[in-house]
Amino acid sequence: MVETTEQREALMKFYSSLYGWTWDVGDEQMGHYSMANLDGAPVMGMGQGPGGAGAMVPYFLTDDINASTATVAELGGTVIMGPMEVPGAGIMTLATDPTGAMHGLWQAREFEGFGAAYEPGAAGWWDHASNDPDAAVAYYTALTGHTVIEPSPGMKVLNVGEQWFASVSQNQVPERPQAQWNSIYVVDTLEAARNKIRELGGTIVLEEMPVPGSAICVFIEPVMNTAVTIMGAGKPE
Repeated sequence: MVETTEQREALMKFYSSLYGWTWDVGDEQMGHYSMANLDGAPVMGMGQGPGGAGAMVPYFLTDDINASTATVAELGGTVIMGPMEVPGAGIMTLATDPTGAMHGLWQAREFEGFGAAYEPGAAGWWDHASNDPDAAVAYYTALTGHTVIEPSPGMKVLNVGEQWFASVSQNQVPERPQAQWNSIYVVDTLEAARNKIRELGGTIVLEEMPVPGSAICVFIEPVMNTAVTIMGAGKPE
């Protein structure tokens, strides 16, 4: 979410140039909520309102949002908003987990969620960073039913069936004590993406780091000055 129309339009332009996205922009009644599309498939939504800081928030699908929202509180999370009807789309809840990271819940009606994943321009990974990864793992496995594995010492990974989709990590940034989710999008090549990011006014803070099945780059986007992680084309094991 962003605060102003100017920020929303600038971020839309930035991400369109970087990922090749097109946008469906909602009317004023819908708060100009804007949906990013990759070749017609939805890949990200952007809201506009007071307090918007530019962070991306993942939503977890549920078949019973009332029960899942109640479970948030039972597990030590905090419900910020909802369940709330989104006309023509579904029902949403916004919450924080016990470590303080924001996330959403979504019961689909007309809108199912992501239309593309694990390809350039679409989401390919998520990372949850906090000072208490064990508490985060306990919360999400109980809330969503996802399983967790430890492919190497200290590395915790959430799974949907056999598919890895998110790491749960120890916070490595002391000056950022707030726990958070990071949505990581795929690019064709990190080198080409870094060149484009610099051309668009972004700042590279981590050139390249190997991760299982791929490599990542971290940059500061030039509109909200938030840190963003991208990954080279490849699918997590």
